[in-house]
Amino acid sequence: MLYHPDKHRDPELKGQAERLFNLVHQAYEVLSDPQARAIYDIYGKRGLEVEGWEVVERKRTPAEIREEFERLQRERDERRLQQRTNPKGTISVGVDATDLFDHYEDDYEDMPGGGFPHIEINKMHISQSIEAPLTTTDTAILSGSLSTQNGNGGGNISLALRRVTSFVELFHGYDLEKQRESLASGIARKKQEAEAAVLLMQESVRRIVEAEESRMGLIILNAWYGKFVTDNSRKHERAKVIDVTVPLQCLVKDSKLILTEATKSGLPGFYDPCVGEEKSLKVLYQFRGVMHQVLSGDTEALRIPKQSHRIDTDT
Repeated sequence: MLYHPDKHRDPELKGQAERLFNLVHQAYEVLSDPQARAIYDIYGKRGLEVEGWEVVERKRTPAEIREEFERLQRERDERRLQQRTNPKGTISVGVDATDLFDHYEDDYEDMPGGGFPHIEINKMHISQSIEAPLTTTDTAILSGSLSTQNGNGGGNISLALRRVTSFVELFHGYDLEKQRESLASGIARKKQEAEAAVLLMQESVRRIVEAEESRMGLIILNAWYGKFVTDNSRKHERAKVIDVTVPLQCLVKDSKLILTEATKSGLPGFYDPCVGEEKSLKVLYQFRGVMHQVLSGDTEALRIPKQSHRIDTDT
């Protein structure tokens, strides 16, 4: 109801509501499908993203789902590894191979059977288009031209050269960079979705606060989520927190707030401000006119209000 586009008249809010409503719809499709829900219960969203479930027999047990997931994941990982280490395409190579030829000449002199005829190379250039998978073990025949110091003996020469590891490293580095870009893009998207959700919550929160104030109920005064630095020995570290006062107040119902044992970053209006780091939720709230405060771990269940959260006015 909060994200339904028809509940918002402002064009900008209506557009944001539509995007978030579509996410709710996707979640509903998963939860209303027994097979998809079973997969999600075991592996979360990443389990649904593995290709191949559409051809898997439905109504399977959790153990069978785990077995299928591992099989599908292995197949996916093998495909990705093949793409990373064995990319296909055409690569044009052009190098000044004057020094390179001298190295090959030295190598051939050590071979049994007479070695390699000595040629004084003035200039040698190798160029070739390679159209095959790139590996570090195969060889590529690169044709080149050379000219001697006296200008005579110019002609063509073929060399068997091992494909350089740097090609594979280049593609691997590119892949890692893409992963970092994808992570940053995902965080930015989640932040944008959270900010849009907070805007859509404003009117609902206003009504909730009015109702709670009328009964001396639960009012969220301030709430922060993220990485807190409370240890004096870690003063050099920077806290990374976001304000989640509005999203938490929006979850208050009948003067109660209940959060389950799951990361808070998935709650409406939340996002992860410090991926991979330990996070907490800090809440300052008022109940029955008395101040309360609590600091809860990211994946800890939380129930508000509680007597143990009460702030001692004497201290």
